[in-house]
Parts: sequence; C-alpha cells; structure tokens
Amino acid sequence: MIDTSGVRWDALAIKAEDGGLGFAAVFKDNCIYLWSWKQSDGGRSANGTTRAGGGGRWACFHIDHMTPLPALMVEVIEEILFRLPPEEPAYLVRAALVCKAWRGVLTDSGFLRRYREFHRTPPLLGYLHDSYTAPRFVPTSTAASPFSKLGASWPRVLDCRHGRVLIDLAYHPVSKFTVWDPITGDRKNFVVPTDTYLSHYNAAVLCAMDAGCDHLNCHSGPFRVVLVEKQMLDGEGIAQASVYSSAADAWNTASASIVFRYSIESRPGLLIGDALYFPLYYGVGILKYDLSNHGLSTIETPGVPSGAIAIKAEDGGLGFVAMSRNKTNCIYLMSRQAGGGWVRHKAIELETLLPISPVPSYWPNVVGYVEGTDTIFISIDDVGVFTLELKSRQTKKVGESSNYNYIVPYTSFYTPR
Repeated sequence: MIDTSGVRWDALAIKAEDGGLGFAAVFKDNCIYLWSWKQSDGGRSANGTTRAGGGGRWACFHIDHMTPLPALMVEVIEEILFRLPPEEPAYLVRAALVCKAWRGVLTDSGFLRRYREFHRTPPLLGYLHDSYTAPRFVPTSTAASPFSKLGASWPRVLDCRHGRVLIDLAYHPVSKFTVWDPITGDRKNFVVPTDTYLSHYNAAVLCAMDAGCDHLNCHSGPFRVVLVEKQMLDGEGIAQASVYSSAADAWNTASASIVFRYSIESRPGLLIGDALYFPLYYGVGILKYDLSNHGLSTIETPGVPSGAIAIKAEDGGLGFVAMSRNKTNCIYLMSRQAGGGWVRHKAIELETLLPISPVPSYWPNVVGYVEGTDTIFISIDDVGVFTLELKSRQTKKVGESSNYNYIVPYTSFYTPR
C-alpha cells in the first residue's frame, strides 16, 4: 500500500510524466500543485520538497500562476450552464458557488438573457392556493422556496401571470388589491374602485409593456389589472370591466359593461392572445374581455360540466379539460368548433398514470392549468397534487393533498443575482 498522507485530500489522481502515479490540485494561492511518486533514495529533490511515503516519497512541484482560460472555454461553460433546468433554480445558485468565473457567467445580464431565450417558456416554480391548512405558496422544485411568505390576512389569491401575483386584501377596511413580485419581494397596493366584497367578481394581472414583450423578464415592469364584476342596477344584472394601470396608478372605471344574468366564478382567468376569459358558475359560460377594443361578451358553453378548467386548445383557441361524469378516473378535452359548438375530442385514462385514493369516494379533480403549456394540475384527496402533461402524459407529484377548489400556478425565471 502507498501512503498518500502527504497529498491534499482533494487532489486528483493523474498519470505523471514518468508514467507513474501522480496527483494534481489547485491551492487558494491560484497555483497548481503536482505530486509524483518517487522511490525512496534518502535524498531531497532539487526541484521541490519531498514527503515521506511507504517505501518512497512524494515530490511536490508547483506552477506559479494558472494560465487564464481562453475565451472559447467561457463559451463552453455557458453551453453547459444553458442545460441547467430552469424549473430547479437551486442548481443555478449552486453552480454560481463553484468559483468566481462561474459566478461571473451566471450573473452576467447577457448570459441570463440568452438563458431565458434558450428555454423560452418560463418554468413552473410553484403554486398558490387559498387553503388555510397548508403554506400559501408551495414550491414544485426540490429545494425550499426562496420567496417571502404570504401573510395569513391575505384571504384570496386571484391570479398569477408574467411573474406577478394578484392578491385580494378584501378584509381590510377599504377594498384593496396588491400585486406581489416574488422574485424581488416588491408589493404594490391600490384601492379597488368598487366594493368587491359585496359583488361577484374576478380579476387578472398582466404585463403592460408593448406587444413586442416576450414576457421572459418583465416582472418588474409596468402592469395592468383587469377587474370584472357583476352589479345590480334597477333590478337588472350588469357585468362591467375596469382596468388599473400601474404606470398611471389609476383605474379606467368606464372600460366596458353589458347586461348580464350569470355569476362570475372565482377560478383564475385565462389569457389567449388579446382576450381574457373568466369562468362563470355552474359551467354555463365564459365572460370574455377583449384587451384591444375593451369589449365584454359572453360565450355559452353547453355540455361543458361545472368545474371544468379553461385551457388553450391545440388549435390556439379556447378549450376545456374536465373529469368525466361517468368514469371517475378519466379526463377529457373539449374545444370550440368554428360554428360555435363544443366537441369532445380526447380522453385520458388516469388509472395507469396516477395513484388511486384508498377512499372510494375521493376521486381526482382538475384544479389548475399552467398558461402557455399543456400542463394541468390534478388533486386527489389523501394522495396529493400532481401535474399532468397532456401530450406526453408525464406526471409528477408536486404537493400534498388538501381541500383545493383551485390552485394558481406561478411561473418565472429565477436566476442568481
């Protein structure tokens, strides 16, 4: 056995120049140290120090200064770091701790822009919900959430989009909303123009930059909030929309209104193109707000069951995903035809994809949709919360079970600073 007690513990075994055993390591003085094994001759090497070993000695040499990495090496490092999954931001943080060179790459604004462009779709980092029996933000990554906690006095999460979270502060003396940026921790509070506590309402938040924004890193920019609500006027139901601008810090309270006999549901709205779609109670329809002409309209949804989740269909239009009424472990997709009707065109059996609750009466429920993807959330009581990719049919457990009526996914790029 060869004694290596004179060699650094983290040295890498290499083949020495003489063909024998050697080691290499980098010290804090920015020097590379090399050890080679020499048979003991009782003398000292003229080129370095000697260290006693079993039947021999270690000759230690060093190179005074490391040669700077060529520019090509930096490009290679970037290509490696591009492959780190954005849905696991802890990997980027750990990579930044490897050395100053890697941290310099990972904090460079140009690299971060290319990293976002390489992956294109902002990753799912977690979801929010309104259950008081569990944390309000549940991370879907393997590491703990780096975001600040939501206060217990914030009773309702309304929406998430473009890196922002819209929260209703309904229990304050004055009706207020707040827009929270989990990446920076910034919050913007503003008063709601009407008493939302007494009306059926919903709201959505979205980027207010021009149409050329790719929404990959606009979470700190200006935003809009669209509020839709039902009010009674002379005994007749009226749906009206108001728009808040963070740049002007003001509401446009006369955006749109129509005669309306339905009730607005609390599930999050859906953005497709230049329109927001808000679900109505009992699955009777959808309230559509057109962002370009500020118009309101209703879309009837006959045959779509209550509790169905609005999604973007494969053809880019409005669609739904819902649990089957006849089979408790089957979901199906629906899309709108050109003539205005709805057609069921795909069914997915869940028995081979997800675990089954030991309680027969606990069946799966579709509780959320990740905008811009084909990923939905399914909750199974006493089992957990799962994501399901509709095309690949890949599933992943992302949370423990709870009494969720709906959950609000949060997507964004989270990179080292």
